Amino acid sequence: MILILAANACCVFALWKLASSDAGASAAPPGDAASAPPVAELHSGPPRRPDVVNARDARLEARVEGRVRAALEKAARETKGRVQPSEVTVAVHVRELAVPGELVALHADRSLRPASNLKLVTTAAALALLGPEWEFRTPFVSDAPIVEGRLAGDLVVRASGDPLYDPEARGEVAELLAPALDALVAAGVRGIDGALVLDEGDFQAPEPGPAWPTEKEWWKEYCALAGGFSANAGCLTANVLAGEGTNARVDVRPRGHAFPERLGVRTVGAKQALDVRVGALNGTVVVEGSIPRDVPEWSARFAVADPVDLFGRVLLHAFQARCIAVRGGLVRARRPTTPRERELASLRSPLARVLVPINTDSNNACADQLFLALGHALAGRGTRAGGRAATASALERLGIDPASLVQVDGSGLSRENRVTARQITALVDAVLCGHPAAAELYLDSLAVGHETGTLDGRMKDQRLAGRVRAKTGFINGTSALSGILDAEDGRTLVFSILVEYPPEGGLNQTCWKPMQDQICAELVRADG
Repeated sequence: MILILAANACCVFALWKLASSDAGASAAPPGDAASAPPVAELHSGPPRRPDVVNARDARLEARVEGRVRAALEKAARETKGRVQPSEVTVAVHVRELAVPGELVALHADRSLRPASNLKLVTTAAALALLGPEWEFRTPFVSDAPIVEGRLAGDLVVRASGDPLYDPEARGEVAELLAPALDALVAAGVRGIDGALVLDEGDFQAPEPGPAWPTEKEWWKEYCALAGGFSANAGCLTANVLAGEGTNARVDVRPRGHAFPERLGVRTVGAKQALDVRVGALNGTVVVEGSIPRDVPEWSARFAVADPVDLFGRVLLHAFQARCIAVRGGLVRARRPTTPRERELASLRSPLARVLVPINTDSNNACADQLFLALGHALAGRGTRAGGRAATASALERLGIDPASLVQVDGSGLSRENRVTARQITALVDAVLCGHPAAAELYLDSLAVGHETGTLDGRMKDQRLAGRVRAKTGFINGTSALSGILDAEDGRTLVFSILVEYPPEGGLNQTCWKPMQDQICAELVRADG
């Protein structure tokens, strides 16, 4: 069984409610700060049952404490005493879905770094505030007339924060751009006499977040930047295919990135080491090394210095591919709206498209794009401060005290982020017992133990098969796992496990991940 049908009792009731009421409301697309969309209406799941209140389960808590203690002792042994139990904080909170009270609470109110568990906060806030049917909407506007197939002025593209990302497209975005270009052609645009203007509006310029990894890592996918525009979530994708001869085929997407390329990958004998190095060094794309003949295909994503620039290059190329000449080239400027401005086309990307990349695959750039888009849509500020204000508002609307939440990005990459295990379980519980469509999207966005995403190599215990959906999290010195599981006694449990420890290499693999999986096994047999 794949884990609770739409969040167990919560959504069974809520689906009935959806059929008898107008439950499809969502926020209007973002526009100017002065016309920010209304907050999505919240649709409640079943009321809390007054006849059922959970108390702390002493036996279950003792078993969880035993797993924690064993992991702490192992960490001390493996580091030869460099990491002492007193230097490690393990917070655990467990509640039953839709039932008041708690089952396990160990340091549950300690505000700790969540790493990528913060993505649960970002996506929950988006679903709660914008609604499950919300979409990124990037309008193409102009106040110039169309004369004999030519737009006699500039075409302005207004930012929405869309990551423009399809995880199945191997780095390509042409199909995502196609509907907007089709609409322009249908509007009669065959050429543009002015410029293609990228208006970043109220979005902040792309830049690394506070307390991110050092500059040496900024080329890596997990450090991809976010801004008002992006393409392929701020990354290039190198696809390498082993050839029949000595040269491998190398293809760098998205098409039209326009960076100089230095490509040179050799095909070597079977069973030899795969050694392909990628990066965008000083504006040049480098893909070099060797691929063994028995590895037919390999790919890697790596960040560019500016996602807005990448979007502009790729969009201009898409215009050229459709034989729509842009005489004024590409211009990046913040342009106010004008009274005669009209929309000729728009890019539309549903919120649902980014949830799985964020929560199952842990795509940082998609999460940071969504965080900025939240600020833009709700606060008229596509900035970290705007995103933070929106998230705090979401927690308050869901009945969760935001006081101990510190959020400086959407991904959890910053070491300045803080949240409690209790806040995470309350948030997951609130979303799964809220709007039924939002609950379904949220649930489906989580990785499945031993099956998908960042959990595909974990939860090998047969007792856990198909029972756990969760979000992983790791930055050096932090390990996390939060989500929901089906216990063998029929209850659905919401859990959060946060670990802060001295940044000693290797402990996440040898101590904290096994401990988290073992705790899940204890929760699955929660009846004793």
